Amino acid sequence: MVSKKSSIPLQKTLTTSFNCSTIAILDADTFIVGTNGHQRPVRTVSVQDQEGHIQQKLLPDKKYRTYQSSCTYIPCTKTVVFSVRNQDTVYMCDITSGEGRLIKTDKIRKPKSVCAGPAGTVFVCSGDTQSIVQLSPQGDVLMTNNVGMKSPYAICLSRDGTRMAVSNSVGVKTMIKLFMVSS
Repeated sequence: MVSKKSSIPLQKTLTTSFNCSTIAILDADTFIVGTNGHQRPVRTVSVQDQEGHIQQKLLPDKKYRTYQSSCTYIPCTKTVVFSVRNQDTVYMCDITSGEGRLIKTDKIRKPKSVCAGPAGTVFVCSGDTQSIVQLSPQGDVLMTNNVGMKSPYAICLSRDGTRMAVSNSVGVKTMIKLFMVSS
């Protein structure tokens, strides 16, 4: 918790050759970064200022504009999850083997933010279906929950996995909704 006596001192500034749209921690020294306008949509950046790429055979080498894609990393399964809004697609890529799965389902339309869920699952904001979709580590749809708001955009899960916050896009009645998550 940050208080008036707390401080957050700058440790280091890393310079990248690309614009970052999302960032997740891979390990103590490396980040997984979703890019904007770069030929590789997912890159790595180390605290030693080294840029790299993840081992994967599925993600397209394509430039995405801001807000067209989102990514996160799931440590327990060593999986990068990447969503592409205008393709109604979610990619799940194992960074150890490089193998991946492409998920296309009528339950996911205009996917926006993605976040890690419990036990290697993934939550996806499905903008056009006004719902949150939970995917298994294998990419199967486990659950769909209508969140009662237009254009759900961003999602996060509490550390203990019991609460989920969802916000919507700009241009509609903006709100954040808090949900209890039960197994």
